Amino acid sequence: MQPIGRSSGRSGVAAAAYRTGESLTNERDGETHDYTRRGGVAHTQIVLPANSDAQWAMDRQALWNTAEAAEKRKDARVAREFEIALPHELDPEQRQAAAQEFAQQLADRYGVAVDMAIHEPHREGDDRNHHAHLLMTTRLVHADGLGEKTDIERENKWLMPRGLPTSHQQLKDARAQWADIANAHLARAGHQVQIDHRSHQARGIDIAPTEHMG
Repeated sequence: MQPIGRSSGRSGVAAAAYRTGESLTNERDGETHDYTRRGGVAHTQIVLPANSDAQWAMDRQALWNTAEAAEKRKDARVAREFEIALPHELDPEQRQAAAQEFAQQLADRYGVAVDMAIHEPHREGDDRNHHAHLLMTTRLVHADGLGEKTDIERENKWLMPRGLPTSHQQLKDARAQWADIANAHLARAGHQVQIDHRSHQARGIDIAPTEHMG
């Protein structure tokens, strides 16, 4: 998981354009981010909470420009990204179904729009490296725009008095949630292999983790 924030010179519009391989214009500064020539994007879609009436958010340009306009601070966080490794044992349709289920659960849990892009392995990299980028709004999505900040964007001093899990615990919960989804899809497809979201230390395995090679 990583935040997309202005303090590092990033924007939700640019991030969405790059991940989906589209051309989007940031109305805040007038810059167009054109990634229509990039390859490797297998599937894109915007996922809304179940029974949402925010159909305006299905327009990617409108969604991320609204997210930009909702933030006034020059160091604002405008999006949050979850990147997930998709099991190479699954076929394209199965990988898409698993990613969609996780995106839907994030949308329902936080009341947000989730912009999903599935990427194929790079030609010069590991041919098992199927993965998905899930770009999530930091605010609740409503019929007339974006509302309050989501729980995962709140400080722990706001969350804890209300009996809500800390932001770190929410991230751990999301990792466990993805593991459950991936394992269910693997089992459904007849595979014995399973993934474990825990660290080596948490699992009692006394080896150093290796660097992820994309």
